[in-house]
Amino acid sequence: MENQEELLTEVLKRVQRNYVHMVEIERVTKDLADAMSRNDQEAVQLLMKMRQEELEQFGETKQEIRLLIEAAGEDKEKIISWLRGEDKYQQESFEAGKIKDLSCQLLQVLNRTIEIDKVLNVKVTGKDSYYQSAQ
Repeated sequence: MENQEELLTEVLKRVQRNYVHMVEIERVTKDLADAMSRNDQEAVQLLMKMRQEELEQFGETKQEIRLLIEAAGEDKEKIISWLRGEDKYQQESFEAGKIKDLSCQLLQVLNRTIEIDKVLNVKVTGKDSYYQSAQ
């Protein structure tokens, strides 16, 4: 990267992309819960596939962010902190502030999605649920 502003712009683009993926994952997860409650197996299969595709794209973009962070030099720790939604470091630029703000929003969507997924998982697998063993 030529400079830190360019690097932060690239990180921000990917955080925005992952936010969009996570909102879609949340939507599909809600639709999946609805399809399961209707016992619509065709819709369940289609929605599971759609969710998996979004998760894969999310993972790919997350890996791109990791690679960008590796190129961040002395700002590496700051960027990681902003991606976690922490206020540990002041955001000196628009991009840095947006990375932090959007990361906070992404974490909120992620937590809501996990809560929906927990309910689904327990309904489907009962006592063998991933979430039961994780507690």
